[in-house]
Amino acid sequence: MNRHILGLTVAATFGMAGLAQAADLTVAPVEPIAAPAYSWTGIYAGVHAGYGWGDFNSPLNDMNVLFGNLNRDPDGIFGGAQVGYNYQFDNNLVAGFEIDASIADLDGVGEMVFTDGVNRATLSQGSKIDAFGTVRGRLGYAADRFLPYVTGGLAWARTSYEFGIEPSGLPGIHVSDKQTFTGWTLGAGLEYAITNNVTAKVEYLYADLGSKDFQLDEFIPSIPADVTMQTVKFGLNYKF
Repeated sequence: MNRHILGLTVAATFGMAGLAQAADLTVAPVEPIAAPAYSWTGIYAGVHAGYGWGDFNSPLNDMNVLFGNLNRDPDGIFGGAQVGYNYQFDNNLVAGFEIDASIADLDGVGEMVFTDGVNRATLSQGSKIDAFGTVRGRLGYAADRFLPYVTGGLAWARTSYEFGIEPSGLPGIHVSDKQTFTGWTLGAGLEYAITNNVTAKVEYLYADLGSKDFQLDEFIPSIPADVTMQTVKFGLNYKF
């Protein structure tokens, strides 16, 4: 009898020890794996639209003294496309380049009408920018999905100048010339990754496009002009 009691005691002791070990083997909760930080490295392409305004300086601007604001600086809307590449370093610096081109409707043509009550003459003068683009480097700092950056490089713009006189009852005179200006550009922007592939940005650029001579007509001397331009645009990119 005592032998049976002893056996039961030993079995109970080992059973309790097994339960204690089982309790020690409780599975710990699995720590969630953090999502990897967003990477800006890659090729991208996209579209943009915005508003631009220019400063067109020529000797004929002196006509404003006589006739008021006949010559207006060009301003208006534009839209286009861009393509580029970014590389993100381990310290979160992002370096890259971008090429863009835009079709524009920046119009600065002014018009005045002179009349004595019987006769009438219309005088027009001004400039237009119908296309422009840039080739720029970009340097920014990635704060996960936010990318503030500075940018700079080369810029070009296709600009036209026109002059006209339309007297009543007489043939009018309309002359114009188109030149492509080239220069440099600087600016800054902020880009945000909406998804892993789609980003949105806002960007400001200032461009100094240098000087060109407009050849209006064989009877009118060439007109020199200096052109600068500023733009604010919003864009969407797809990162491949």
